[in-house]
Amino acid sequence: MRLFGKERPRGADEDLAAVSSPGPMWIDPEIPDEERAVLLVRLIEDPTAREDEQDDAASALEYLSGPFVEAALIRAIRAGDFRSDLAQGCAESLAGIWAREGHVDPAFLAELRSLAKEEVFGILGVRAPHLLPPSSL
Repeated sequence: MRLFGKERPRGADEDLAAVSSPGPMWIDPEIPDEERAVLLVRLIEDPTAREDEQDDAASALEYLSGPFVEAALIRAIRAGDFRSDLAQGCAESLAGIWAREGHVDPAFLAELRSLAKEEVFGILGVRAPHLLPPSSL
């Protein structure tokens, strides 16, 4: 099952209503946030997933929170060697979560480098500069 059912190619025998669905399944208000987080994390960690789907999932994770989400974003940033497109998207979401929640992971913040660091420091600099290390100001 794909999270973004609207965007996957459909066969001629599939129902027209399924093709014209209103959008990604993860926006369904019936899906609890915990389940939504699991589905989105699976997608960013799926090496066979389409890049656009992974980017959408990484962006959507910003609006969730908790240790599970933060750990998954950190894993994806590391896996992307801090500079892949997915790593940048995950860094953006992680920074958004940290700014909203008012905390950072100091060990990972110190580990950040390359484009992921630019994303995190840029977002925190605008939305929550008090969370940045004094040496970065």
